[in-house]
Amino acid sequence: MLMMLVGLATCSPVLREGTVTTLDSQVIEKYWNFEGTGFTGTAVALDKVNSKITSKFSVRNFVLNMRIKTIAGAEGFVLFHTPAQGTNIMQGYKVVINNNDYRKGSPQKTGSLSLIRNNFVRTASDDNWFDLQVIVRSNLIKVTVNNKLVTEYIEPLNPKRIPGLEKVILSEGFIILQKSNNNGSIQVQEIKIEPLSADLLRETPDPLSIDETGEALNRLNQLGFPVIDYHGHLKGGLTVEQVCAHGRISGYNYGISPNCGLNFPVTNDSSLVAYFAGMEAEPVFKAMQCEGREWVTLFSPSAISKFDYIFTDAMTWTDHKGRRMRLWMSGETFVDEEQQFMEMLVGKIEAVLYNEPVDVHVNPTYLPAAIAAEYDRLWTPERMDRVIKALKENDVALEINARFKIPSIVFIKRAKAAGIKFTLGTNNADNTDLNRLEYCLKAIGEAGIKPEDIFLPRPSGDKKVLKKGLPSKITG
Repeated sequence: MLMMLVGLATCSPVLREGTVTTLDSQVIEKYWNFEGTGFTGTAVALDKVNSKITSKFSVRNFVLNMRIKTIAGAEGFVLFHTPAQGTNIMQGYKVVINNNDYRKGSPQKTGSLSLIRNNFVRTASDDNWFDLQVIVRSNLIKVTVNNKLVTEYIEPLNPKRIPGLEKVILSEGFIILQKSNNNGSIQVQEIKIEPLSADLLRETPDPLSIDETGEALNRLNQLGFPVIDYHGHLKGGLTVEQVCAHGRISGYNYGISPNCGLNFPVTNDSSLVAYFAGMEAEPVFKAMQCEGREWVTLFSPSAISKFDYIFTDAMTWTDHKGRRMRLWMSGETFVDEEQQFMEMLVGKIEAVLYNEPVDVHVNPTYLPAAIAAEYDRLWTPERMDRVIKALKENDVALEINARFKIPSIVFIKRAKAAGIKFTLGTNNADNTDLNRLEYCLKAIGEAGIKPEDIFLPRPSGDKKVLKKGLPSKITG
């Protein structure tokens, strides 16, 4: 049975605190308008585009709980602090409802505080009931999906907004649940709202959210840019809760991956599937970092395909003398002659990109310490273009790595001109070096990278490893 609870409403009509109304009660129509809706069993169904449920009361601070199910790609949103019962949807805030698979429907997913703190991670799925909670307490907004905190935003005094979003600020207004596309149905089994006192104390924004880097990230959010750190690790005692908190403050999502390969923490299907099961409910992208060239012999396509995306680098390979090298370790890297080494490196990158079914090439253009100072001289236009050609022909995205500050801006500009997709990534070594994608922000500005240039994961039925398979032997 659909239940709608309203207490301490701030303007007419007013319900007494604790009053409960149910779907079969005539009282409910005193407090809610229904437009274009119907019934499916015990739920209200929003089947048509722009069908909606609108409060007849205005509210400032509140706790809103909804139990919702989306069917067949239906999308919608919850508006709050919108005036005149929704005549201007660019005033107030919008929480997205969208459980489509990746690359289907809108890129923002359920729990996104749209254009303020965007969420691109699937937090629920079609055909399953999920719980959505929205809390507004003075200048603090929290959005939770299935008891996982997805969005947290503290509105500063005089928030900076791009043109067109000047009125996306906290005030007071109506609450609307509205369907926004023609697909499927949004079903609502329960709505509960508890208005809170209008005199709650303001929260102080984290300084990181409003410094120069914070404002750059805020602007990208307002442009709808998919700001995602696709390359995070739970190392040095770092927890997924700490990573997510850092992302919420900074204004971006995370992809978290284990290191998977020979002599790494994850070495076979059982450990890979166990890792995925432990992360499945978390509001992060689930990634797999494929280490070394031997990884293709250790895991099955079915286990690999559980992950949102997989990535690798060309930092581990065997040279022409049979020496297995790890380029980040001076004792395991051999540069007998720099030009010869570069030709081997580019050849190994090409072999990886043409043969291994990965989605993203990370730590790209990395050079060992012995020759790193010669980066601009050794990464010639011809070598750049060989790598870019391999990326393009194999539909592999290129990571802009914030930790190593690679590739160069010159390389990134060439890749963008060729139509390469990009990811942003940190590759944190432990719990102390979660930066805020500063080099990525620099590259976005200087190379003119647009939202459509950013990689988004493939949908579940289109995983590269299922279509391409794994090579019959290691690639280097």
